[in-house]
Amino acid sequence: MELHHWDIQGAFCTSNVNTEILMCPPTGYSLPDGKCLKLCKSLYGLQQSSALFYENLELWMINYGFTPIGPDGVMFRLEQGTEKLIVSLYVEDGVCASNSDD
Repeated sequence: MELHHWDIQGAFCTSNVNTEILMCPPTGYSLPDGKCLKLCKSLYGLQQSSALFYENLELWMINYGFTPIGPDGVMFRLEQGTEKLIVSLYVEDGVCASNSDD
């Protein structure tokens, strides 16, 4: 059994925002009075970032052929013939276990 750990770089900055989220500009960036920024992608520190990331990741995993394990959406299984792969996710870290060297 092979076990690997990884960190998903920029995990919370890759998800599209599916609701309207407006924010004030960061320090050093100015806008005309009464104007604000509308987010297209999530940001670290945004309340919805984690949920948006997991929604996108779960869809990707299922489309790739993984089956969710349990109701939390943080563990997935992929079986192809005798080869098995189990992936567990926590925040932006992942661990996978496989009975294949590939």
